[in-house]
Amino acid sequence: MPSFRLHSKYNPHKEAEQFVNTIEGNPSIIVITEPGESYLAPALRSSFPGARLIAIRYTDDLFSDSDTLWDSVWRPLRGNLPFFLLAHIPDELLGAVRFLSWKAADKAFPSQADAVWKGIRYTIDLLTSVMHTRSFFGRTWLKNMIDNAVRLDHPAEIHFGSQDFILAGAGPSLQYMTAVQTEPYTLVAVTSAYAALAARAIQPQFCISTDAGYWARRLFDGIPHTVPLAFPLEAAVPAAILQHNPCALLSYGSPLETMLCTALGLFPLPARENGTVTGTACDLLLRHTKQQIILAGVDLAATQGLSHAQPHQSTARILCSADRVHPFAASLATQQFQTQSLEIYRQWFLQLAPERTKRLFRVRAGGAALPNITTLDAIPIPQQKTLENSGALCSIPAVNKEKALQPFSIRPYTIAAFSERMQAVHSLLSALHTEISAIITENPQQLAAQTVSIEKQVCALCGYTAYCNVLKAPADRESQHQLAEQVDGVFARLLKRTAAV
Repeated sequence: MPSFRLHSKYNPHKEAEQFVNTIEGNPSIIVITEPGESYLAPALRSSFPGARLIAIRYTDDLFSDSDTLWDSVWRPLRGNLPFFLLAHIPDELLGAVRFLSWKAADKAFPSQADAVWKGIRYTIDLLTSVMHTRSFFGRTWLKNMIDNAVRLDHPAEIHFGSQDFILAGAGPSLQYMTAVQTEPYTLVAVTSAYAALAARAIQPQFCISTDAGYWARRLFDGIPHTVPLAFPLEAAVPAAILQHNPCALLSYGSPLETMLCTALGLFPLPARENGTVTGTACDLLLRHTKQQIILAGVDLAATQGLSHAQPHQSTARILCSADRVHPFAASLATQQFQTQSLEIYRQWFLQLAPERTKRLFRVRAGGAALPNITTLDAIPIPQQKTLENSGALCSIPAVNKEKALQPFSIRPYTIAAFSERMQAVHSLLSALHTEISAIITENPQQLAAQTVSIEKQVCALCGYTAYCNVLKAPADRESQHQLAEQVDGVFARLLKRTAAV
C-alpha cells in the first residue's frame, strides 16, 4: 500500500458524492482513471444507474478488492489500453462518454497517469476517425451488402486443409517471394497483392478483400474466374467477380448480415472486423485453422519509395494522373504521409495473445518491428528439419512427409435463382423500412438501448450523424426528423434497386 492518501481521512463517501455532483449531463459510459478504494462506484451508480462504469487502474495489484464494484477494469497486465477501450466503447456513444480522473491518484502515480491519458487521447482520436469513416461510408456499406447478397451467383464454403499457410500482404518486401517457396504451402493473398504475385507467376489458393470503397474494385483486375474470393457483404466487389468466381462470404456477425444470409440460404464464415484486410485475414486463419502462418509482405510501415509491391493498382493510378503540375514524386510523398495510419494496424498485431502469436512467423521485412512474432530470413522449405541452409533466424516444425496433408479446397453450394433472391430481399427491406420508421417516430428510446439490433445498425448506416444525435437526445424532435428523412431516402433507393425485374 502506498504511503499517501487518495481519499478523505474523515468522510471519503461524502468526498465521492461531491465529485459525482460535478458530472454534467446523463452519460452512458463513465471511465474513471485510478479510483483507488472505489468510493466513487456506489456514488456513480446512485446518480447514473444506467451508465456503464469502467475503472482504469495504474498498477497491476493495488485496490483489487474493490474491482468487483465496476463493470469493467483495466490494469497494465491486460495489455494495450486503446484496444481495451475500443472493445468497451461503441463509437456511436463517444459523445455520451465521460473520461474522468481521480486527481489524487494522478499526483501519486504521475508517470502511470501520463501514459494512461496518452492512451485515452489516442483512443478518442481512433474513435473519432471511425465515426468519420462510418458517416462517410455508411450508405455505401449498406448498398454493397444488398448488392452482394443479391448478385452473388457462385457461393462456396472454404475448407482450409492441413497445410501450413503463407499470408501475402501487399508490402514492398513481397517482391522477394518466389513460386518455388510457396509451393508447399496454402497461399492466401489480399486482393491488393494479386497483381504483384501474378507478375511473379505465383497463384494464390484464394484472395481476401474487405475494403468497401469504390477504388477497391480495381484491385480485382486480372484475377481469373477460377480463383476463389472471400469477402464480407459490405466489401466493394466487381459484378464480374460475383457472376463468375467462387465466392466465400465472411460475416462479422451483424444483425443485417445474419438476416440477409438466412433469407438467401448463404453460409458465411465467421470473421472479425479489422482496420486492415491483412488483420482480418490473419485473424480468420488463426480462428479457423491450427496450422502455422507465415506473414509475407506485411511491412506495416512507410518506406522510402513505393509503398506496395509492384505492380500495384495505386501506382498505376498515380502514373496515369501524373503531369507537370502533379508530378509522380509528389504523389508518392502524399502516399507516404497517408501510410502513417499503418501504425494502428501494427498495434493490432502487437496486442495479439501469446497463444496466437506462437503460430505466426514473419518473413524479414524492412517495415515496422513486431517483436512478439518470430522473424524468418526467408520462407523455409517445410521438409527441412533445420533451416540453417535457408538462412532463417529460427525454425518452424518440419512437415511429417509420411502423413498425407489435406489440401485447401472450396466447395460450391446452390442457392435460389437471381429473381427469387431479388424478390426476397425487396420484401425484407420493405418490412424493415416500415418497422424502423415506426421506431423513430414512436419509440426512439429503443435506439438508445444498450443492445445490438438490426434497426440500430441500419439507422447508423443510413444516417450516422443523425443516429448519434438521437442516441444523445432521444426526445429531440428535430433529430428524429433528420434521421427519419435520411432513412426514407436510403430505403427509397434500395427498394428501387431491388424491385422486381
